[in-house]
Amino acid sequence: MRKFSSFRSPLILLGMGVILPLGTVIEAEAGAFTIRSQSAAGYGTVLAGVAAGGNLSYVYWNAAALADIDSLQITGVASGIFPSFRVTPDSATNAIVAGLGGTPSGSVNVTPNAFVPASFFATPINDRLTFGVATTSPFGLATKAPVNWAGQVYSRDSEIFSLNVNPMVSYRISDRLSVGAGVQFQYFKADLTQAISPVPNASDISLRASHLGMGFNLGIQFKPLRGTSIGLGYRSSISHSLKGRIAMPAARIPVSTRMETPDIVSLGIRQAVTDRFRLLGTIEWNHWSRMGQLPVQIAGTNATVTTLHMNYRDGWLFSAGGEYDLSDRFTVRGGVGYETSPVTDANRDTRLPEVDQFMLAAGFTYRHNERLSVDASFLQSFGLGTGRIDIGPDDPRFVGLPFHGTSKVDVSVVSVSLNYRFDGPLW
Repeated sequence: MRKFSSFRSPLILLGMGVILPLGTVIEAEAGAFTIRSQSAAGYGTVLAGVAAGGNLSYVYWNAAALADIDSLQITGVASGIFPSFRVTPDSATNAIVAGLGGTPSGSVNVTPNAFVPASFFATPINDRLTFGVATTSPFGLATKAPVNWAGQVYSRDSEIFSLNVNPMVSYRISDRLSVGAGVQFQYFKADLTQAISPVPNASDISLRASHLGMGFNLGIQFKPLRGTSIGLGYRSSISHSLKGRIAMPAARIPVSTRMETPDIVSLGIRQAVTDRFRLLGTIEWNHWSRMGQLPVQIAGTNATVTTLHMNYRDGWLFSAGGEYDLSDRFTVRGGVGYETSPVTDANRDTRLPEVDQFMLAAGFTYRHNERLSVDASFLQSFGLGTGRIDIGPDDPRFVGLPFHGTSKVDVSVVSVSLNYRFDGPLW
């Protein structure tokens, strides 16, 4: 009791200040971690060539790829994501936490496994026009740290959920050129908790907020030569006016904030080398640097609780791969990729300790008959080195208790899709 009493004043300040950085994790969770579970076939090449078309699920990256669909088709995708995001506090952080009566920690895995579905539907309207709908979850991440650990004042549980419904059409201008466009309807929800103080079993402070927003997507597909397909797709930013509340033991405060997901540009190429072998490539840009300052306000007022400095950098994905038809029924594929994280040493935290990633993947397609096929892939993502987490008095996320440590990130993904093709168009 003597130890806790001597630190009573810092703990009161900590409990008051913990409200301020809660808004950052909305962007840090969903913003700096994009879910790429839209395609089992695409996972098998680390998304190499997806914007160039060749599979129904690739329309997520390029609406013009719908032009490849010549009959009514449906695809269901199921992806299992098995992450390891390990956060290790420094000895100095553990010493401060112990001095406040808290729980020192070793290496803590803050991420549970996740299951992410997706579905696609497409049908030709006539010889030139094709309609399709993609239902996906483009952004999201769940983290679950121990109730008592050295970083509990910065994170306990987090759940970011998004659902995107995207009707779209493509128009074949000629045998070589197609264009596409669509409308995105996206629901976004955040449910985040952290401790009000470092002592064991301290009460939670939580943020819950949600919103339904709209955006669009565009694409073009060009086939200059036989066996060559080049695709360029664009998914717009979606603005979310999140509304919800901050809850703590003694109060509930209605709050609102405005966030924008990044716009995404994907360039893909698909080149046939032989009748059986194809080379694939992708360059993808994610416009995270648009996130600068994010004011969090008491709902219905202009009273700003805090201004959050996100300071993300743009994210890039580079991947290359290949496909080989072993027979009319079996196709095997593989790929390598490198992705730069929008998160850096300047803004890395305990909820999202991401680093740059190197990826390897392999997969196959099995065609049971002309109508039914199955895609399956495995992707392994390796974090490149360790990341620093440094939250001190000069950091806008600081709540009265410094946290310094390192992070190590690796992710495994298993993805399967079932594809069914009907004989003719819907109409």
